[in-house]
Amino acid sequence: MLAPVASRKDLMDFTDTRDVVSSPDFDAAYLHLTGDPYVTLRQRGDFVKGEYRIGVMYGMINGSAHSDFVDFHFQGNEEMEDAFGEGEATLDGDRLVFELWHYNGDEYTFECERRR
Repeated sequence: MLAPVASRKDLMDFTDTRDVVSSPDFDAAYLHLTGDPYVTLRQRGDFVKGEYRIGVMYGMINGSAHSDFVDFHFQGNEEMEDAFGEGEATLDGDRLVFELWHYNGDEYTFECERRR
């Protein structure tokens, strides 16, 4: 049996810009190589689009909002190479856990806080 789909009223609003504050995969120097790292999400209904810039990675996001997470596909660049994959952004209290799963096998996790 399939799980029930969240109704629009059950969806959280993910529209926000979040600063990347840490990662178990990269040190702070890498995260800030090209400026302040961030993730921006814009939601309309259950559709979510946005962008990210973290270290030498940047890209565009297109995905779907669910009750407390967004699943998405991304297209961008990493160290001057094309980067493609899937990911997930999950709310954990006031934090957003942003994950990128590259089709070539690399997986990265970032902890984000609401921009002040």
